[in-house]
Amino acid sequence: MPYLLSLLTASLAAAIAELLAPKGEGGRITAHIRMVAGLFLLVALLNPLRDGIRLLRDTALGDPAARLEDLIPSDLETDYTAVFGDSLTSISSREVEAWITTELESRFDIPPSGCRVWVSCSYEGDTLTVTEARIALLGQYALKDPHPIESYFTNQLNCPCFVTADTA
Repeated sequence: MPYLLSLLTASLAAAIAELLAPKGEGGRITAHIRMVAGLFLLVALLNPLRDGIRLLRDTALGDPAARLEDLIPSDLETDYTAVFGDSLTSISSREVEAWITTELESRFDIPPSGCRVWVSCSYEGDTLTVTEARIALLGQYALKDPHPIESYFTNQLNCPCFVTADTA
């Protein structure tokens, strides 16, 4: 709401400045005022985008101080966990999938090209919970015994893990 109020105020200020501008010299002054007002509105529109890009950059660089709460005003009553829940779960799923792929390579000698990994995650309160993991072994790695892999990841993730062979 504060963002919309600031945009409305900026638009109103630009309109008033244009109305109060002198009309002389073939309208060149009015054109300049329109251009400045347009730039002013553009900056007002892009300000939240700049903050979002800064947060993404800080998060990608591993800055522990980068928090989503910095972008969302604390006085709002909207529950943003529902709004951002799917994207956060998707990011978390990819991180767990990357970890599984790394573990498959280091513990079971299965390179990333020899498997496909899918993970289902959900949030219970503020805690990420892995609900299921699926690993498809590809090509020659489909001949590996799936039981030690299933038991290792089931114990590590505390969720069901299913290993299948995909020879296609």
